[in-house]
Amino acid sequence: MTISQPSSSRIPAALWVVAVTLGALLAITPLDQAALIAGAALALVLALAHPVLAVGMAVLSVPVQELVILPGGLSVTQALLLVTLGSGVFHTLARIEHHPLPADMLLLWGGLLFALVLSASITPYSRTEALRETLRWTVAAVVWTVAASAVTRRWHVLYLLVCLLIAPAVCAGIGIVQFVTGDGPPTFRIAPGLPYVRAYGTIGQPNSFAGYLNMAWPLALALAIVTTSSAWQKGTQHRLTAVSHWLLAAVLWGIAGVMLAALLASFSRGAWIGAAIGVAGMALSLGRRALPAILGLLATGIVVTLLAIAGMLPEVLVARLTSIWRSVAWFDAAAVTVTPENFAVVERMAHLQAGWEMFRSAPLFGVGPGNYSVAYPEFAVGAWYASRGHAHNYYLHIAAEAGIIGFIAYLALIGGVIRQAVCALRRTTDPVLYGTAVGGCGIIAAVAGHNLFENLHVLNFGIQLAVVWAIVDGIARGAERIQPRCAISLQAERDLSAAT
Repeated sequence: MTISQPSSSRIPAALWVVAVTLGALLAITPLDQAALIAGAALALVLALAHPVLAVGMAVLSVPVQELVILPGGLSVTQALLLVTLGSGVFHTLARIEHHPLPADMLLLWGGLLFALVLSASITPYSRTEALRETLRWTVAAVVWTVAASAVTRRWHVLYLLVCLLIAPAVCAGIGIVQFVTGDGPPTFRIAPGLPYVRAYGTIGQPNSFAGYLNMAWPLALALAIVTTSSAWQKGTQHRLTAVSHWLLAAVLWGIAGVMLAALLASFSRGAWIGAAIGVAGMALSLGRRALPAILGLLATGIVVTLLAIAGMLPEVLVARLTSIWRSVAWFDAAAVTVTPENFAVVERMAHLQAGWEMFRSAPLFGVGPGNYSVAYPEFAVGAWYASRGHAHNYYLHIAAEAGIIGFIAYLALIGGVIRQAVCALRRTTDPVLYGTAVGGCGIIAAVAGHNLFENLHVLNFGIQLAVVWAIVDGIARGAERIQPRCAISLQAERDLSAAT
């Protein structure tokens, strides 16, 4: 028996039938559902093509996670996280090219998750909340694992950089519009009688919004400086290439400017301190080359101080800046008379004291991940019985929730990330990758500083942060694979010269 083969004329006919059928189905489907189906299909196709594409889509979804709810109650971010996990598993099983993950970083991630699970298993409070908080960190670990193993080529890094910058830039632009137009709740108004409100973007809260920006602007600034330097060097040799570099530099400077302006418009004192620490982190990563920038920042600080003394700065801005000292001073919140001027500072101190008492009550394992608010009424200070959800200092917060074991595990993970960042700075010779490493150092420092006043490991911000860590790790471990051949040749020549 022979199997007849379809003729060439029947194949196009079959395709036409399928196309007409799909077209008819889309025609009778409501527009919003058709868009949802088309978007889901596109996401699945891209995820199957490469895990990096899925990771990038998850990064882009962070600012709209509360705005788009899919059927079944899933947010778009949760759906894309499932797609990212599936793509990573599929490509791993298919043995498609990927980085072997470093055992030390896996051990550090595992140590933190183990500490959280251990604390969750013995908490006397809500195990549901404990599992939710543990799951939040598990999501960050999964995103880091998929991204770190999938970043093997230069275009992977460039694609993820675009995603890491576009989403916060759009969110920052929305925040600036909110600030200028006064479009926000009355509680966000920066001062009575003024039409401006604190920028909050699509995040919903000014402090969290500013924390999200602290995870992006150092990257934009570092890449803008690198691209400007490259354009300047190309100007005397290749004019056409120089023009494209200048255009890219202008875009990057614009993105960095929008983010920093939105950060200022958030009026988040903790974010401002975090940003200053982020600048210091970038300067330390540059070493001696950062001297001109440091001198420029000192000059800017002197000018701002003189303008404030002369009364040439807006009064509300000066008041916000001078109140920073009260935010870092320790006092007993129960013994202070509350006024409208010191309300926020006293409330913050009350939450700090409650967190400290939680840690003292269970120093080894804490009260359980995610249980700060659940346990708060038992440790409330004075009349501050309503919890704001965190201790206003993440280091104290994780110590209160997961004890000294969780605290040490968290610091160990951050230390491992810093070590990878230092390795990335030393090993790469490509300007773009080096700028990415410098920006990564700025983000690590800015988040570490901002966490002294907030909890930035919320609202799926761990996706943004984990991808930054993964890129830095990829540069540190695989620079020879993702940097251009000319850079590899240059490094080989340097190594040969040093050996001889």
